[in-house]
Amino acid sequence: MNKKTLVLSALALGLLARPFAAQAQVQPPDDPVGKATAEYFAKTFANLKAVADKQPTKDTFRAAMKPLEDATEGFFGGSFIDTDFVIREVYYPRDFLARGFDLKKVKQLDYFWDLMRKNPTPQVSEPGHGNIVQPRLIAMRHPVMQEGKLVAVVSFFVRTESFLQAVGLGDAKGYRITCRGVLAEEDGKLGDSPKSVVVSLPANEWLIEYVL
Repeated sequence: MNKKTLVLSALALGLLARPFAAQAQVQPPDDPVGKATAEYFAKTFANLKAVADKQPTKDTFRAAMKPLEDATEGFFGGSFIDTDFVIREVYYPRDFLARGFDLKKVKQLDYFWDLMRKNPTPQVSEPGHGNIVQPRLIAMRHPVMQEGKLVAVVSFFVRTESFLQAVGLGDAKGYRITCRGVLAEEDGKLGDSPKSVVVSLPANEWLIEYVL
């Protein structure tokens, strides 16, 4: 069994032992950026789990999400998603046009929705590239369960810049984040000998290469 398989197996066992625990595995385990990334998502997912534990509906979603907004630097917005993966409510009224949007139309999310159907657990997407109307964002999701069944998904976005600053990459000379083998985010120059760390996150695996 190779190192990658061992890391993923450990993550899977952790999720089975403690349902919805958002533990991250870091290789090498003492890498400072890797450790900071694992700690960042552990804290953030604990706050998102607290939202899901309130068993929110589309009518109570905003109130349930308010503590997470207060605790999250760079919070950009959130959504309440039904089991058909359609957005039923948004956190900020400014995003009202998103209500009723079918997320199954977004090809990049097929992988994540398939996992949510088969094994409802927390998820973190790769950093999005952003565009002229939307900044670079990272999405996190958590299932809402009742009697062992998926009844909804709560989700929110955090600005990528806030994440980078929190884990020590904000002022790096260069960094590159590759998620599930696809380049997601990069800036600056890595040179010939960057540090490299693999972080196995809920439903995703990030390779972070960087020079501080």
